[in-house]
Amino acid sequence: MKKTAILLCCAAALVTGLAGCGQKAEEPDKVVDLRYRAEDTYDLPASGAKAFTVLVASTDPWTITSEHPDWCIISDEEGAASDPAAVHEGKAEATTIRIQYYDNTFLDDRVDKITIRSDYWVGKVITVRQKGSAFLTVSEDDLEQDVTKAGGDHFIHIKSNQDWSARVTGGDWVTVTEGATGNGTGTVTVNAAENSAELRYAEVTVYDRLNEPQALIKFTQDGVQLVPLSTEIRAGFDQASAELDVLSNSKWQVVKESAADDWFDIVTPQGEGDGTIRLSFRQNDGEGLRSATILLSNVVAHEGDFGVVKEIVVKQAYEITPVRVAMNADELSLWTSDWANKPVVLKDVGLQFDSKARLNRSMPFGNYTFRWSAIGAGARVRHWFCFSEGCELKADIRPADGKIGYDFNAAGDGNKPSLSGYTDVDFSQPVEITYKFDPSGANYCHVTYYVNGVEAGSFDTAADMLRTVTWGASVNMYIGVQDEGSAICEWYEYTAPMNWDE
Repeated sequence: MKKTAILLCCAAALVTGLAGCGQKAEEPDKVVDLRYRAEDTYDLPASGAKAFTVLVASTDPWTITSEHPDWCIISDEEGAASDPAAVHEGKAEATTIRIQYYDNTFLDDRVDKITIRSDYWVGKVITVRQKGSAFLTVSEDDLEQDVTKAGGDHFIHIKSNQDWSARVTGGDWVTVTEGATGNGTGTVTVNAAENSAELRYAEVTVYDRLNEPQALIKFTQDGVQLVPLSTEIRAGFDQASAELDVLSNSKWQVVKESAADDWFDIVTPQGEGDGTIRLSFRQNDGEGLRSATILLSNVVAHEGDFGVVKEIVVKQAYEITPVRVAMNADELSLWTSDWANKPVVLKDVGLQFDSKARLNRSMPFGNYTFRWSAIGAGARVRHWFCFSEGCELKADIRPADGKIGYDFNAAGDGNKPSLSGYTDVDFSQPVEITYKFDPSGANYCHVTYYVNGVEAGSFDTAADMLRTVTWGASVNMYIGVQDEGSAICEWYEYTAPMNWDE
């Protein structure tokens, strides 16, 4: 029996004459100090599983047993008591127990429970999960298949040792004609119908004997491809331009559905292959949302060729009057102070932030302008818009340098915009910092920084950005003075976002 001097996890119990624990009422109290080192669970492959070890020591004789000794080998199923003092101090020699499992030749997974017990005390129940020998694979070359316009038969090659089935789970232009069910190694035949229209997609899923999906086979059939990445283009009331990407394998053109819609122009009336629709806008000085439709279509080269027309809705917002909020005692009560010092309320002036004073607050999505009426020469004002997952849109106001820095920050590696730069500022005058969000597509944002009404930087958020900003996302605002000195925030203005469905 192999011994190891080691400090183990402890499971101890005190029993006071409970009959259910096998003690007589008149017997004195008894303590079992059972110590062990073992994981809660072990996951093993079907074959070639490596043995694992468990360490046990106790003040009483102990046992370690398996629910399935027919396929589990335990090197030492019982052991003698160790010196109680040594056990209590964690200095007892622990028995190293080797546990080995036979290969699982059955298809199904199996589960074993191993119990470590000393006297009346069950210290540990270990769960061991071993995979079954069942397997099912589909050739990697079969997982994505291109289909010609003419269609025809395509094949899925399966290697398995169990029953399986295959059925169409997407697209009504493919049919499983042979091999809908099978056992072991086999082939599924999928027939694709002829295509004289748009490029199209279909899927066939292969299931195992338990009807669990094991492989998804994707079919792409040649045809006319003309796919705008959104069916809606949105623009702010004063936004000069907007764009929308198009996936295509042909020439295409864009026209207005109505020539009367003269508040925007199509900058790219035609293109070929993958491209971008670009529009330019005239400012909307009205009091209502503008809406129009443009038509994207492929250029039909020969009479009788298939033509595709996609409708795209174009919307332009109207100007929404901002609401000004004074930074006073009432407003301060809505913010949380999260640095060492709290801002001071100056009546009819604003909030004075001294060194290490910062506020934060959850605020609705929209455009914001904050006015700092006075910033001390030694102060460093930090101003963040923080969105989900660590996205920060930051302004760093530094009177000592005569500049304001602005950038985008997000933890981790990945695609993120570069906004590092500086704007010269006359700090003898009040400073206004503006964060403006215009729509970019239907879900994302074109983000622009302004300093005293002058653009200082911008970027577009997108689905592939490391930390992105979606239209309508809530924001956590942080404002404060980091270094020595002080600054006064007089007010902020909030402009609510457009309701694009009105």
